[in-house]
Amino acid sequence: MPDDLLAWAGLLFAVVALIDVLRLNMLFVGALKHEPTLPRSTECNPTDGSPLVSVIIPAKDEEPHIEQAARSILASRYQPIELLLVDDRSQDGTLAIMERLAREDPRIKVVSVKELPEGWTGKTHATFQGAKSASGEILLFTDADAVVSPDALPRSIRFLKANNLDMMSLLPGFTRRGFIEDAVHTHLSFGISFFYPLHLVNDQGNPAALASGCFIMIRRDVYEEIGTWARLKNEVTEDVALSKLLKAGGRRLRVLRARDMVHTKPFDRLGDVCRFWQRTFYGALERSIPKVVRLVTNYVALSVLSALFVVSGIACLTGAARLPVCLLFAVTALVMAAVIIPSAVIIHQERGHWAYGLTMPVGVLIAAWVAVSTLIRILSNEGIRWRGSLYK
Repeated sequence: MPDDLLAWAGLLFAVVALIDVLRLNMLFVGALKHEPTLPRSTECNPTDGSPLVSVIIPAKDEEPHIEQAARSILASRYQPIELLLVDDRSQDGTLAIMERLAREDPRIKVVSVKELPEGWTGKTHATFQGAKSASGEILLFTDADAVVSPDALPRSIRFLKANNLDMMSLLPGFTRRGFIEDAVHTHLSFGISFFYPLHLVNDQGNPAALASGCFIMIRRDVYEEIGTWARLKNEVTEDVALSKLLKAGGRRLRVLRARDMVHTKPFDRLGDVCRFWQRTFYGALERSIPKVVRLVTNYVALSVLSALFVVSGIACLTGAARLPVCLLFAVTALVMAAVIIPSAVIIHQERGHWAYGLTMPVGVLIAAWVAVSTLIRILSNEGIRWRGSLYK
């Protein structure tokens, strides 16, 4: 009898979860249908008054990646560009590579940052210093491990001008994908998408805002009018903070998936992706306890449902299950399918293997741990350690 009561309670929980997941899936399908994409035309004649674009790449200890990132910019089909490489106190050969590249190509300027002023985050200060030395009418901030396709700049410039935007950002893919990128990163990214779905981010009437530091293109006059990076100097997730600042000020911005236009390096270790998303949740959710508790609740609920699916399934297969347990298995199976199928679709769209969608229980369990650890850091005022610095 007590076991039946537990099964009925679990069944009620699973039914409520299924209704909510199906509701979210309807929103997901609608968002996919209306997700904006960049026009494929790459026509952009430098003689037609096309603006100079200043590309700023901050780098700290990025010796293995900085040259590929820089050369991908220099190979752009959009040629009115200057490239500012900002060395942020690197201890490896990053600065030497930058200086060699500058000797080879006059479009490159090197900015060397020796100290981090109090109250600044490292990347924000480095991008601020790079922008100070920029001459372009349009600024593009990107990362030292990001590889940009030759047609990314011309397509983005045309899209920015055609839609009269103040800023646009492209969400990157990975140069290659595996278990960490498909089975773990995908479900962690769903956590942010829950709060900032792209169809709301791209709705000027909605306050939801998002951006990726891998590719932020902004008009220089707008950048200066909002107070430059100096206004966001202590933000842990400076890219998201910038998008929120612009949108709150009534500026026009658009965020799109990069598809094959911008790629970043994959994560080397599971711990790297967990630390990245701890930082992202901590900053992008504004250290908000209610928001992070909601995030924890979502992931823990999915983890519990995964466990109920496995346990009830084993009971059904062994023939020891009563009616409530069989019903529990059926409903949790529907919940699993309703989460796994959209996951597989997203993974496939991002050039990963759709079969990693089946690893959803593992992904949400790891995501639950990341969300819980982020909440603990907020409650304890422990802060987030990132790239050797502690941010609170």
